[in-house]
Amino acid sequence: MKVILLDDVARVGHEGEVLEVANGYFRNYLEPRNLAVRATKGALKELEARGRAIEGRDEEKREQAQELVESLREHKLVIRASTGEGTKLHGSVTAQQIAQAAREQINLELDRRDLDIPEAIRETGDYLVSARVYKDVTAQLAVSVIPIDTEEEKKPVAEDAAPEAVQEPEADAEQEADSEEPE
Repeated sequence: MKVILLDDVARVGHEGEVLEVANGYFRNYLEPRNLAVRATKGALKELEARGRAIEGRDEEKREQAQELVESLREHKLVIRASTGEGTKLHGSVTAQQIAQAAREQINLELDRRDLDIPEAIRETGDYLVSARVYKDVTAQLAVSVIPIDTEEEKKPVAEDAAPEAVQEPEADAEQEADSEEPE
């Protein structure tokens, strides 16, 4: 079934495009959400009339994407991963982990499928990852993979805390003993 998209639909197309989609997809998803209309003669004439407005919105979205690309150059995503011996990771850093880090660290919603990781990230270090921000606008994300604190580094902290915890009850006991004598 030929339809005209009224809005951008992820993984399908952009506003104003005439596409061939399955009948059920149109009836059950696109039409109830007002994302598309049937491509009738009248709808196609209306699309031609709205062409300039659609192009204007598309250009505005593209400019916003370019501004976002410029601002992303200043940011570096930090991903913590468990490591084995040396700099080798247990497993690898995935596109999903990078998308989640972008969401948490710089409030950028990226779909994992829009990320292009040139080669598997299996060691700690700095990497560049391409991210499609809008249609043909891509950004280079700087990603730094660092090791998670190991248990050995955490143990000395726990040992330092333990003597303080032991000293505090002794101090409390001395205060209690001092308070019992005057009575």
